Amino acid sequence: MRIDQKIVNRIQELIDRHAEITKTRRQGGGTSLYSQPYDLVDSEMVNQWAVSCLHIIKRVFGETSDHYTKFAEVFPELPDYYYFKKVLGILKAAKEDYESGYLFDTRVLIQAEVFDDFLEQAEHLLANGYHAPAAVIAGSVLEDGLRKLCVRNSLVLPTKPKLDTMNADLAKAGVYNLLVQKQITALADIRNKAAHGKWTEFTPKDIEQMLGQIRAFMTTHFS
Repeated sequence: MRIDQKIVNRIQELIDRHAEITKTRRQGGGTSLYSQPYDLVDSEMVNQWAVSCLHIIKRVFGETSDHYTKFAEVFPELPDYYYFKKVLGILKAAKEDYESGYLFDTRVLIQAEVFDDFLEQAEHLLANGYHAPAAVIAGSVLEDGLRKLCVRNSLVLPTKPKLDTMNADLAKAGVYNLLVQKQITALADIRNKAAHGKWTEFTPKDIEQMLGQIRAFMTTHFS
């Protein structure tokens, strides 16, 4: 599953959880400074929920974002039902903004972080003598990166896009030059050999260079 969809799914899970919390609503359960009654929801449930909401909002939007600061301001007022509904609205707005593509820079940073995690796994495997699995993981990072570059540049993708086709299309669109295209073709060839058990056709040194080249490519396009 793509990282974008995981984020959307997580926010939607938190939005859906509001129904469970709403079931604990007690009418007139609290009293304001002006002696006016207000409804309450279960404090433990709503606080746990709110902490999870703040965590995902901070991760995706940052602490200085309007979504995070507005949610954090209301947090002390929970479990007042009125404020619970208010922060639910903030969460829904956050999901809508993310899905609508208003956070392009944030998406790029998240993608870069994910790519880096997988490349570190590949480097760890290589360091421990597993150069073939390292090549497969690194190749997958490269392929996913090309797919995201195609989407970013509005290039039409088939249901199951092939790396060579994406590589050619990106070069044709001017996203990178022919030299980079040839380099990616060579990297893809190593990945394919590793995936099909042709382990005598490349060396650990080849994989070390492969990882360095892929990391440099990702840094150029996703940072």
